[in-house]
Amino acid sequence: MGGSGFTWNIMKEYKNYYCTSKDTLVSNELFSVYFNKNFSIAKTKIKEDEDMYRFYESSNYTPHQTFQNTLADKIYFISRKVMLYFKYKTIQPCVPLKNILDYGCGNGEFLQYVSKRGLNAIGVEKSNHSLKICKKKNLKVFSTIKHLVNKKFDVISLWHVLEHVSNPSKTVSVLSTILSNKGHFVIAVPNIQSLDSQIFKSDWAGLDVPRHIWHFTPKGLIALFKKQGYVLIKKRPLILDAYYISLLSAKRKKFVFSWLVSILIGTISNLAAIFSGNFSSSIFIFRRP
Repeated sequence: MGGSGFTWNIMKEYKNYYCTSKDTLVSNELFSVYFNKNFSIAKTKIKEDEDMYRFYESSNYTPHQTFQNTLADKIYFISRKVMLYFKYKTIQPCVPLKNILDYGCGNGEFLQYVSKRGLNAIGVEKSNHSLKICKKKNLKVFSTIKHLVNKKFDVISLWHVLEHVSNPSKTVSVLSTILSNKGHFVIAVPNIQSLDSQIFKSDWAGLDVPRHIWHFTPKGLIALFKKQGYVLIKKRPLILDAYYISLLSAKRKKFVFSWLVSILIGTISNLAAIFSGNFSSSIFIFRRP
């Protein structure tokens, strides 16, 4: 699974058509998503020579925003503040816990939060806009991990990042070289098998094509890390994600009462996930045996 199935331009392993979704954020282009039953992972079909950076060039791309335009944005920012505490509590049991790398750190809010609590926190972020914001906050952030080859980290976190990288297996392999022997990977990803995903299908905001190249299931993500020599230590649901993603999805479908729809579907999805394990998004903690 760590080989040809996770390359940027090979789609032959992804034969099962899932849906066609529209990029409503930047390009208004349509992208097809294909599912691989053996991997339990789906992939967005993208041109081999596609310039992916152009799909992030929007003032409305929420992870890079520092301002709040809409009520949905305001809710996202409030929930993001709550999540900082939740994320910190999630990594606290990871022992030892002194040095942390946040890969794809965005505007550096998590780095700032854990740094104030005594951790040596470093980030990696490719967005020039976000890098400038991090520098203004005096955070230690680099554009690549090339500057970190001589360091070892107790925790490497990827908060909704792995679905964006061109080759997840290679990314995990490279990051493993700077993870300490007793270190932990902390991964948060959306779940394409959640009930809210199945209800909204092509309008499910968790697809976020083409920025989300990969669309994971819990089974697929665990298998990916197992192939790299890791075992799952803990899995924690992100309960609020079902409501926020359902709200964005309902707005995409132009429902009149999108708030009520999001509350209803978010609640149903979370309740169903208690039995199925398929929450809208979850945090996974991995370490070597």
